[in-house]
Amino acid sequence: MSDRIMTYVVSGRPAEVRREPAFDELDRVQLLADALGEDAVVPKGSTGTVVAVWGRGLAFEVEFTEPLETLATIEPDLLRLVRRAGS
Repeated sequence: MSDRIMTYVVSGRPAEVRREPAFDELDRVQLLADALGEDAVVPKGSTGTVVAVWGRGLAFEVEFTEPLETLATIEPDLLRLVRRAGS
């Protein structure tokens, strides 16, 4: 998926911005900075799997298993795609 932003007007209401999620569920991603997980700080460079997409891509729930096992909610700017799901 590309990182496109689409703007549209409906019934004379103000323009609404819709953004496609940068990642999909089950994509493998890498953390670009330390992040707070449920149990501990997940270090930069950790690789995990996207298990949920929040707010149309405003944040992603990522499951990490190495170097520690935890879940973390991460903003898209702090993630880099490693591998698309199914690839």
